[in-house]
Amino acid sequence: MPAPDPLLASAITAHQAGRLKEAAVAYKSVLRRRPKDPDALHFSGLLQFQQGHAIKAVELIMRSLGEAPGNPHAWNNLGNILSTQDKMTEAKEAYRRVTLLAPAMAEAWYNLGICLRDEGAYETAAEHFRTALERQPGFLRVYESLGRLLYRLGKFPQAAEVYQRWLQLEPEHPVARHMAAAMSGSNVPARADDKYVADLFDRFAPAFDRNLQGLGYRAPELVAVALAQQVGAPAALLDTLDAGCGTGLCGPLLQPYCRKLVGVDLSGGMIDYARQRGGYDELVVSELCALMASRPDQFDAVVSADTLVYFGALEEACRTAYSALRPAGLFVFTVEALLGEGQEPHKLQVHGRYTHREGYVRDVLAQSNFEIVELKRETLRMERMQEVAGYLVVARKS
Repeated sequence: MPAPDPLLASAITAHQAGRLKEAAVAYKSVLRRRPKDPDALHFSGLLQFQQGHAIKAVELIMRSLGEAPGNPHAWNNLGNILSTQDKMTEAKEAYRRVTLLAPAMAEAWYNLGICLRDEGAYETAAEHFRTALERQPGFLRVYESLGRLLYRLGKFPQAAEVYQRWLQLEPEHPVARHMAAAMSGSNVPARADDKYVADLFDRFAPAFDRNLQGLGYRAPELVAVALAQQVGAPAALLDTLDAGCGTGLCGPLLQPYCRKLVGVDLSGGMIDYARQRGGYDELVVSELCALMASRPDQFDAVVSADTLVYFGALEEACRTAYSALRPAGLFVFTVEALLGEGQEPHKLQVHGRYTHREGYVRDVLAQSNFEIVELKRETLRMERMQEVAGYLVVARKS
């Protein structure tokens, strides 16, 4: 077995330490002497990808695999780079190679499962996620992917088991804790943890608008139309708070009515997209009740589209909205409807959002000294091929 090349070793050390220019020079030096060195080609390809040169990266890693076709790590990295180029067929084939060459490599089973999930092969994807966990039970990010996929398949008991296993491994993880409660009905919090909401939407922000397009998502339109019906023709007179603004879907709908439009959201990632969309005079990363409490009598309207679904108890949200509004100010919001028999005022559902009974919503508003102008049933969106029933509420500060 040949002795390790000290120059290649120093290049890899520099690469791992983030000294990319130093590593690039060293890799080039190795490849000038040995242009077919598979390790130098592989790691140089990874460096090219880190520097934003994906096409060159693929070329180098393919050359590496031409010299050492049995390297599962090179195949896996090739799949990762191809997937960023939306070359999913080629990426999927690269991951399949890894599962054959190194069946114990959990990451490859997970990556292949992601490809299959994204093309709609849900059952097979779930099996691959399970295989990844068999190979590496501590591979934590697989649990959330598998739990969400089992929910999509309607396999709620299996999803609950997955979240419970994840919670045992990471008892303080906000997503594991929230979804284990949602699936089991045990240890249900009065509202979603701020860390859960921020983590969830920071990760979903890049694909949030695209994912909603196929769901018939109506909440922003509903609250904007309801506000317009109360104030008449757009005259840019209202100081308005968009409480839980997300990527800013309400912004363009509300702007014609607003003298000043403020958006607040827990997710910095979502706020970044709202800023790109435009229309807001101020955007704040904050918990919405805290922000409303800090701005007494500053708004003519507070709107909240599909945000209070992450609150079980609504008392604090109503109380702080009341404090933030000027006299006769409007509170316009949506919640999902808790239908059927039962006495519970609100319930955390298996999808991780809360539903509310109509009577409870009315009682909380009355306790907060709001006058209910309108409260009616609406379809908020589609989920798992079914209509999601909700309430559109317009209340006035008395």
